[in-house]
Amino acid sequence: MIIALESSDNERRAAIPVDGREHLDTALAKGKGVILLSAHLGNFFLVGTRLAVEGHPIHVLINHRGEGQVGKLLDDYRLQIRLSTIHARPRRQALQEISAVLRHNEIAVMITDEYRRGNGIPTTLFGRTVLARRGPATLASRTGAAVVPACLVRQADDTLRLVIEPELELARSGNGKAEIAENILRMTQWLEKTVRAYPDQWNWMNIRWSENNNGREIRSQRSEVGDQR
Repeated sequence: MIIALESSDNERRAAIPVDGREHLDTALAKGKGVILLSAHLGNFFLVGTRLAVEGHPIHVLINHRGEGQVGKLLDDYRLQIRLSTIHARPRRQALQEISAVLRHNEIAVMITDEYRRGNGIPTTLFGRTVLARRGPATLASRTGAAVVPACLVRQADDTLRLVIEPELELARSGNGKAEIAENILRMTQWLEKTVRAYPDQWNWMNIRWSENNNGREIRSQRSEVGDQR
């Protein structure tokens, strides 16, 4: 938190080295914007702030409501650490705002591990079924944006490091629902691989696991992460 609010740009660079910066540069060079795929892992709230130090306009999709004084306070706080907020509701407005970000070849940070009840695409995480949000895959298909995974992890010596991976290879078949379902699976596979690499740093416990019958949710429960590693 102190790094985000009180440090200079040079101090932030020194405090948080970046691995894989070239992957982000390569994706941006395509000119269609970048969906930066992340998760509730490590110091995830600093991912965008660290990239903003390098001059990138950063926009973060937030699922909680931005209404009232608390919502405004949180939006203002994110602006202080160079993050522009896009609220997930209303959905149509959120899609329009993110699409505009991508058209300007900017970066939209989207958290991928929020699997809950409601509408979604059934996919597999740790051998069990979850209902995944369509958003990142739908936007990637509609806009042609690159999807680049990134996470900010704590090292054994208690220092931080931002790890940017190569752009995900997505299905670009144009086959609507099948393409989106396949790309959601690929994003979820990235999440599982990353959590397995840093199991002690994943801090999102509100996963809704679903047992499915032809894609229909018939049971869900709140689950602890530990027994899924």
